[in-house]
Amino acid sequence: MSELYFDPVGSDEAVKSSDTAQGKCASCGGSLVYSPEKQMLSCLYCGSDFPLELAPADVQENDFAALSAHPELWEQEETLIAEVACGQCGAHTTFPENTTSFSCAFCGTPIVLKASVTRRTWKPEYILPFKIGKTQCDKLLRKWASSLWFAPSGFAKKLLSDKQMKGIYLPYWTYDAETLTNYAGERGVSHVVTQRLNGRTVSQVVTDWHPVSGTVQYSFDDVLVPASNSLPRDIAAKMTNWDRQNYVTYNADFVQGFLMELYRDNFIDSFPAAKKQMETFIRTLVSSDIGGSQQRISRLDTHFSEIKFKHVLLPVWLSAYRYNNHAYVFAINGRTGQVTGQRPWSAWKIATLVIAIATLLALILFAGSG
Repeated sequence: MSELYFDPVGSDEAVKSSDTAQGKCASCGGSLVYSPEKQMLSCLYCGSDFPLELAPADVQENDFAALSAHPELWEQEETLIAEVACGQCGAHTTFPENTTSFSCAFCGTPIVLKASVTRRTWKPEYILPFKIGKTQCDKLLRKWASSLWFAPSGFAKKLLSDKQMKGIYLPYWTYDAETLTNYAGERGVSHVVTQRLNGRTVSQVVTDWHPVSGTVQYSFDDVLVPASNSLPRDIAAKMTNWDRQNYVTYNADFVQGFLMELYRDNFIDSFPAAKKQMETFIRTLVSSDIGGSQQRISRLDTHFSEIKFKHVLLPVWLSAYRYNNHAYVFAINGRTGQVTGQRPWSAWKIATLVIAIATLLALILFAGSG
């Protein structure tokens, strides 16, 4: 596969792919970009549109045990992609060819291209293409920004500047697993006991504890784990509303005009995070299986089998806003338009409100004392 170079929609920098069959218009030879609004490839020069395959893919998973034990098999699933790393936050992304500088999508730090590095990486297998375009994205972000109380003056305007918004595909691993959990613990059954103490009737809740043990089974499907930590955890934790039933087979055409982050954690290193998600859910299942008013779990022994995985790309619009030398990140789900992000606070506006409230309370107390 050819090396891939992509540039974010809305930038005035050149958009180019080293694969001319994918990156050039068949009508005029102009550059093509993927249009979220049309869900087609569109020529930047003559406006011609070219359809893409959007039918949900027949998803095939990879065998975790087999590929973990035999890294030599990875080559069949890998490709060469040129990347550049941000010196501030460490994010690894594709870098647009024919440019000399760029700003990081995650922290806004300017990046000067000295030498991109080509590395072998696991080829994305499935993708959710952008459905939210930049115009709609700006409207959603403006609505979100205007709803924030006590934001610094000029916050919304700077946040919405064209150079700040970038469309990027983020790397994720998904995991399936069959689990069988043996547990031991106690079931608490609560009841009210009424008795006479010092001439008074007193009622209190008493819990009787009974030893229990049992087994629960659960089949996990598509447990989603970020393949890098570039997106702040508080934002990544909220970006969960994905229509995963609509994965399409990865095609580099969907990435034309957008950035693509490359994973930093491979499928082996990312599995503990998936396992932690599964174990948290299993604990909930065990509590339900124990029953009663309260539960105590003393032992959980979970066996994981039939572990499968795949590499997917998910679409996000990102904006990094610097305020008082601190970077704030804002993200929009490129499929649903869900907005989430960090936000700066205006100390002056908060102080003004506190003074106003204190003044009002003083007036009320003064009036009451009169």
